[in-house]
Amino acid sequence: MHWGTAFITLLLATWTGVLSAQLEDTECGYFDEHQFLKQGSFAIPTEHQWVARIVFGKGFEGKIQNDGCLGALISKRNVLAPAHCFVQYNGEAEAFSVHLGVWNKSSAISQPSCDRDGFCVVPAQEIKLAEIAIHPEYDPLTLKNSLAVLTLQRDAKLNPNVMPVCMPPPQLVNETLVGQTFIVAGLRVKEDLKLKTWVNTLSRGFCQSKVSSIVTSSTTVCGYQAKPEGYYIGAPLVGMQVKGDVTQNFYLVGLMIDWRWENNRILSSFLAIRHYLDFIYQNANSLIVRS
Repeated sequence: MHWGTAFITLLLATWTGVLSAQLEDTECGYFDEHQFLKQGSFAIPTEHQWVARIVFGKGFEGKIQNDGCLGALISKRNVLAPAHCFVQYNGEAEAFSVHLGVWNKSSAISQPSCDRDGFCVVPAQEIKLAEIAIHPEYDPLTLKNSLAVLTLQRDAKLNPNVMPVCMPPPQLVNETLVGQTFIVAGLRVKEDLKLKTWVNTLSRGFCQSKVSSIVTSSTTVCGYQAKPEGYYIGAPLVGMQVKGDVTQNFYLVGLMIDWRWENNRILSSFLAIRHYLDFIYQNANSLIVRS
């Protein structure tokens, strides 16, 4: 084995082993306050490990807004994503797999991603799709109820870079989503590395008064992003579950279904999944709720 390859392998093994020990008791929605506070030019690989990249047949990316879609891993076998990544008014996009644990979207799936300083990230996983369940009331013209539950052909292998997000806890399902601070994370349209940023949510009427063309409905929540970066649609929006004075974990709030520029800021709209829990539970297995 070449010494450089051996060094990378050792580095990956050591790094993964240390983080695995730290995360071994975490089932979903891993939260770390040091990571949470850091707002840099990218999210580190062990943040927001539920971000999934949807892979389409060659040429079909052109039918998708900004040529790409994301989703959220909610169990070892299931991913949530917007329905308009798969069924549109002009036909059906041929999605066939998902990539999990992607940090650098330009890196090959089967190879570790290493920067010039020798920092390496374990290879992402590619898993083919077994089934796509589209919400029965999805409207491809208005994008109302744009939600799909994806079933993978095999379980995802969980590691420090791949972990499901927790589902909304019962005590928060009926709380307002307006006037809150959440976090969105995902792959970006014009940059290679995964990023996160805060989202300050606003009323639907206010968002429509600023950008009348943005997709909203009674089951969406909208707000301005702290960083003006364009994400692929489907980027997961998460909230923080707190017990006493301690933040326990992240839980899934919504999926980005649209975003628009407004005076050098980005206004984003998210489908709030709390309105679709029955559909999700009917089509997914082994979901985790931390109460």
